[in-house]
Amino acid sequence: MLARCLEPDVGAQMPGRYALLPTLVRLALATGDAKLAAAAAEAAAAEAAPAVQSGRPVAVKEALAGHCRGLIDDDPSRLHSAAAYLAATSRPLPAAAALEDAAELLATQGDTAAARNALTTASEAYAQLGASWDLHRAAARLRRFGIAPLGSVSRLRPATGWASLTPTELKVARLVAEGYSNPDIAAKLFLSRNTVQTHVSHILAKLSARSRAQIISEAFRHPPADGLG
Repeated sequence: MLARCLEPDVGAQMPGRYALLPTLVRLALATGDAKLAAAAAEAAAAEAAPAVQSGRPVAVKEALAGHCRGLIDDDPSRLHSAAAYLAATSRPLPAAAALEDAAELLATQGDTAAARNALTTASEAYAQLGASWDLHRAAARLRRFGIAPLGSVSRLRPATGWASLTPTELKVARLVAEGYSNPDIAAKLFLSRNTVQTHVSHILAKLSARSRAQIISEAFRHPPADGLG
């Protein structure tokens, strides 16, 4: 299904096609279709080529093309480079995918320690995002090598309830409970007001709450342990 994005008439209608190409390369290689994998990597390289008008490459496309090339060349350093750029530019999901691929490649090459470190970082990102399918897939891919993430990152945060709140959401919820307004929370956490409002909306949804008063009630029901969460 993903291979259809390589068809000219389909690809022309998909401005975000470049984001799919690393996944297509991985799946093509996994199914033994080297020709399809190469075609997808070539498409990624073309997407990353300098634009005619600006004369500059789009950096994220360049990183994703590097992800594709790293898979084709069995080069974990390319995957790490792609992941580093993607993570630094606030793209945690594709960054984690690049690290997951690096983990499997490193495991195949016998570098167990590096593979475990890459898997751990990828798994932590997936858990933070609530990306349960990706988290379980990453664990399954490395399990055959006897490699698991360090610590307890394999336990996914639940989707609802107090335990489902991310670290930032916990901070916001605690500040709401202390009586801070959204503008005050924004100033205290160095966030924009819109970002704080988004966090409050997520907290309300996760707690099935309808008001800030209910957030306050939940916060008092879950006092922080040793100053945490």
